[in-house]
Amino acid sequence: MRQPSFWEVARRPKWIAGLLIAMLTAAAFAFAMQWQLSRTFNTVGVSVEEAAARPLADLIAPNTPIDKPVYDRLATFTATIDPQNSHIIGGRLQLEPDGSTRDGYWLITNSLVDDASLTLAVGFSEDLAAAQAAQQKLESIEISAVGYIEPSEPVKRSSDADFDSVALGQLINVYSQTPIASYPAYVILQSGIESDLEPITIGIRQQEIEINWLTAFYAVEWAFFALAAFYLWWRLVMDQRAREANDQGLQAPN
Repeated sequence: MRQPSFWEVARRPKWIAGLLIAMLTAAAFAFAMQWQLSRTFNTVGVSVEEAAARPLADLIAPNTPIDKPVYDRLATFTATIDPQNSHIIGGRLQLEPDGSTRDGYWLITNSLVDDASLTLAVGFSEDLAAAQAAQQKLESIEISAVGYIEPSEPVKRSSDADFDSVALGQLINVYSQTPIASYPAYVILQSGIESDLEPITIGIRQQEIEINWLTAFYAVEWAFFALAAFYLWWRLVMDQRAREANDQGLQAPN
């Protein structure tokens, strides 16, 4: 008696149904793989198009959570300085052209943009007394400024300065005892206020693709599972051929 071929067994309704199940299973695994791949390659940093200064209102708004990439973006705005709410921030690092850093202090001040609070980082100094002297010279004036939008920082315990972090949740309670509108980020000034302090320099990351190797591994794993679904179907069909050959006394198929 002739041994049935692989395709003769595979075309039977039972194994066609099995193939459909394998295809559905593989499709589910492929969807999981695609989801992991979408999280594997992330665009970070500021592109050439995003490097140009934009109006602050186009990027962030008072009392509105940030739901788009705006950090390290340059913003232009007009604000009124609030020198009564200026502070010295310790534990700051000033980036040098050669990539090294220096420890020091920032002078920050509250400002009002259309009656909403916006914290401004004015300048850097290695010397606490120099930062305090610049603080005394702040005036309640209106400025047209340009600066980098930066995220709020976690609260840290202060040492010799007023604060050791630009924690907006903490600062807004110092600025006012009653609730006021406030921006969800602060700005490192590049122009707008003249002072004896050094301009603050930070590392602005250029746009690049960042790979999450953990999710890449998971994507490969899901792809393996998808192929395994078809392999399992093929193996079951081959086992069926082997059983029929054994029942008929024929040589088991390879």
